[in-house]
Amino acid sequence: MGVNRQWRLARHPEPTEDIGFEHFELVESPIPTPDAGEFVVQTLALGTSPAQRSYISKSLSMHDKIAIGDVMRGRGVGVVTESRNSNYQTGEIVISSTGWQDFSIQAPALQNPNVLSIQKVVAPIFPLTMTLGILGAAGATAYFGLFDVGCLQAGDTVVVSAAAGGIGSVAGQIARIAGCRVIGIAGGPEKCQWITEGLGYDCAIDYKSESVGERLDELCPSGVDVFFDNVGGEILDSVLGRLALNARVVICGFIATDYREDLNQGPRNYKNLVRKRARMEGFFIFDYRHRFQEAEGRLRNWYEDGLLLNCEDVDDGLEQMPGTLGSLFTGGNKGIKLCRVSPDPG
Repeated sequence: MGVNRQWRLARHPEPTEDIGFEHFELVESPIPTPDAGEFVVQTLALGTSPAQRSYISKSLSMHDKIAIGDVMRGRGVGVVTESRNSNYQTGEIVISSTGWQDFSIQAPALQNPNVLSIQKVVAPIFPLTMTLGILGAAGATAYFGLFDVGCLQAGDTVVVSAAAGGIGSVAGQIARIAGCRVIGIAGGPEKCQWITEGLGYDCAIDYKSESVGERLDELCPSGVDVFFDNVGGEILDSVLGRLALNARVVICGFIATDYREDLNQGPRNYKNLVRKRARMEGFFIFDYRHRFQEAEGRLRNWYEDGLLLNCEDVDDGLEQMPGTLGSLFTGGNKGIKLCRVSPDPG
């Protein structure tokens, strides 16, 4: 029997704690063997999301919690190494809830309705990390958030917060492809330069050194048509005060306030939603699982046409995974944060 490395939850983080190695324990167990109807997947790469913090926190969440001692949950791309399920053959590539481990048992008949379903990668595109990034959940989140919730239209002035982050870096590109004027809010000159020169944002606001409100007044004198928000807090409030008529505010996340009770305050400028006949709406990507193929098709076409940049930030090695996730909460990532576990086959 070979060895299966697993990151298991060691303790819950406190509300103000950064996520780190101290919250997990790396253990070794035998590579699992499948029962009837099951198959084994070797993890090739793992994705990250701020939502993964809510899996292990003690605060109220829409996600199922992970118990102390359980393998950390996470979505990954992998290759089938052994199968007792006729629908999944050895060598096929799948995306599934692999967890933070080298090998996992997949049981389609026992699929948890609260996680995304097992997905075959019929036409693999390399590197396979893209199936978790611009062609996966990150890309789909940006796609449905802009088009379904934000009702994106050519000519809109679009503002994206956490514009150099995983979803923000894709959202800004999609808005550019759709013919919008795109302004990104990011932290630091390096990230601001990257989103303008690398991703094609029209303008960038450095929230660390500039007044977001003053810069929005300069850049958006007629107001903001679509705001794709990943952070909440003061930045959300600044944009709410500068909406255009019939604006759409897309609430994707609230990483700036979600884990600090003292900062978790409602917006002051919400009255502008009435004055501007605007709409603010949150969404949950799992609700769009039945349409992932639609998003992947359009995103893949844009990538193959050279319009969409593969904006990945990849760490190497399963042993890095706690730090990979933790970087999302310290501003350490630029683009879609992923972790390479094993080389792509072939």
